[in-house]
Amino acid sequence: ADLAAGVTPAREDIVVVPQTIAELSPVAGILTGGEGNLLSHLQLLARNLGIPNVAVSAALFADIEKLAGKEVVLAVDSAGSVILEPTERLSESVLASLSESRGVFEAGSLEVPEPVLEFTSPIPLKHLDRSLSGRTVGPKAANLGELARMFPGRVAPAVALPFGLFNEHMKLATPSLRERLANTYRAREDGELDQNGLHRELEAIRAEILALTLTPQAREEILAAMRLEFGEDDSYGVFIRSDTNVEDLPGFSGAGLNETLPHIVGRDRQLAGIPQVWASVLSPRSIAWRANLMKNPERIYASVLLMKSVPADKSGVLVSSDLVSYGPGITVSTAWGVGGAVAGEAAETLVLLADGEERLISESKTPFRRNLANHGGVVWEPAYAGPVLTEDEKRQLRALVAEVARKYDPVLDSEQRPMPWDIEFGFIKGELTLFQIRPLVEKGYRRAARFTRLLAGATPTVTAGLLALDEAARLP
Repeated sequence: ADLAAGVTPAREDIVVVPQTIAELSPVAGILTGGEGNLLSHLQLLARNLGIPNVAVSAALFADIEKLAGKEVVLAVDSAGSVILEPTERLSESVLASLSESRGVFEAGSLEVPEPVLEFTSPIPLKHLDRSLSGRTVGPKAANLGELARMFPGRVAPAVALPFGLFNEHMKLATPSLRERLANTYRAREDGELDQNGLHRELEAIRAEILALTLTPQAREEILAAMRLEFGEDDSYGVFIRSDTNVEDLPGFSGAGLNETLPHIVGRDRQLAGIPQVWASVLSPRSIAWRANLMKNPERIYASVLLMKSVPADKSGVLVSSDLVSYGPGITVSTAWGVGGAVAGEAAETLVLLADGEERLISESKTPFRRNLANHGGVVWEPAYAGPVLTEDEKRQLRALVAEVARKYDPVLDSEQRPMPWDIEFGFIKGELTLFQIRPLVEKGYRRAARFTRLLAGATPTVTAGLLALDEAARLP
């Protein structure tokens, strides 16, 4: 499917996009023209679900166009091997191996635990830690509290609104939105609703969540917590960030899946934004990425992280491993302004290696940067030319990763291997600020490696010429 031509992709499509697209729904594979963006939220979601995801040079597009409308196999592995081949050219034995290699999660394989719902009052950053993740608040808030303790003075003030507050407002509606959500999924399971009916009912529930008004007690408690943590001045802004109990499941992260409202100024607007973020957990895109994975999707609960806006000069994402060659190193994507790299713009991407060595993967080519607007929201302004990170800023990021390795207990994957850390950061006049930390979930590469070895031996000439070409195609 070619999204540039206005095609809406199906889950079984391999899509061709001119650049990283933040709002893409789950598909079978992604071919991105140019350099792509290694660490955008879309790329992290694709890694999480094992979706093959390749940046392709323009020189190969003519060959790829010849495959439009055909059933093909796209296989990539962590060594950089990339195969794109029509299934009509493959033997039955190879296709049988493919059926064993495809897919990361079985339908209904993820159990959503019931969170603790007794807590309904705002929780300041100093009282948050990883033990609350998925129980009282989502992982963003829980991990941020841990981060603030590990790195005092480097994390912006924040307040978390627990699952219990969301649940309380869901139950206050008439009829209870919590009961409606459970009944809707039950009706789908019993066959009383088809898939279209399910989506219509979920959209109706989402609209009612969006229209919720905070109770007077909730408003009073939230405003009191904000005054205590952020100060009396009503001119500051907050990022209203979504946080759910389905982002903290084994092997599923949901990076960037739900809505974040950037730099909301004015307390009435800040309070009104909370139901908007709650409602995003039932957006069509969020539902699509979670579709069929959860055993009990009716247990979804939203929490919210209110984080004081930080006027970062530059910002980005790092992963504490080399995602290009899968050796030791640090992968860093950075862009000018706030919210850099996560939305998919062509950011400066580096791999920082030992002994001060580095590899430039892509330059920052976005001509504009997001800055905080005086009266709320963000405004696009011209970006600066040249490299984004200074040598001292790279030094700070290297030191950060080393410090995280010393201070944090590793999170292990299903094969008991430590997962790399995914960290969002910013710089204000050269000083490092931290916004988020979470383990990076990657799926499917071992199966893909076995299959690419098999397929490479079975098909010495690959139609699209995408076999292990480091210069023409690479794995974001």
